Amino acid sequence: MSIRRWSFLLLGLMALMARPVSSQELTNEAIQEFNVLNRLLAKEVRAKKEKPKPPEFLKPLMNAELSFVHRVCKPTEEQMQAIVESAQEAFDEMGDLLANNARVNQQPRFHGLNGETLAANPYRRIRDDTMDFLPLLLTEQQFQKYKQESSQRERIEREAATDYLVTLLDAKLVLTDVQQRKLRTVFLTGWSDLDVEWIGNYANNPNFVPVIPSNLLRKVLNSDQQAAWASHQQVSMGVMIGQSPERFLEKEWLP
Repeated sequence: MSIRRWSFLLLGLMALMARPVSSQELTNEAIQEFNVLNRLLAKEVRAKKEKPKPPEFLKPLMNAELSFVHRVCKPTEEQMQAIVESAQEAFDEMGDLLANNARVNQQPRFHGLNGETLAANPYRRIRDDTMDFLPLLLTEQQFQKYKQESSQRERIEREAATDYLVTLLDAKLVLTDVQQRKLRTVFLTGWSDLDVEWIGNYANNPNFVPVIPSNLLRKVLNSDQQAAWASHQQVSMGVMIGQSPERFLEKEWLP
């Protein structure tokens, strides 16, 4: 329990003791306050005990994002120290990403090298957390630079994933130029979960093709092409975190 919360409760007890009341009333009030303190303390201790540890294999992803912040925003040493401290706090809260073998419905799925299943996309989680704490630590100009570069990064990644996917479909089905352009637009605008890390798996595993939402394919492919696509071995491959060194990592900001 925080010192501040203890202080408020103790001040309340002192205030009760200061006013003229009967000894029985004072005793009852003191017992009630003591029970409140006990419940609050027990709840906080239990929360700390049950809080899952963050997955260590996600730390390189956080360090890569900190390197991105350092390159883009050019913070002072004092700013960077505060940013790293905030990133550490955010990382300490990432234990909730562990799905504990529960069924995860998101597409694609993300895993650790030891079989851990994550409940959400860790790249997005880290970037969202960073977007939350940076405004408090940077100047407005620095933060706008981060937002701009982050948006550009997101666009490049989505376009790279889309272009590879269209190329893959063309290799399997022989698309017309018009179909290629339409598919690119459909994927970019209608598939928010399309992830460059996930699509990259299939570049190294040519025997498999990704599972693509059929409603998107029906907008562009004819019936023969849809049937041909269905005949290929469609596999929803998971993204393995920690399988290769994180790119663009300047240093290990979080040891």
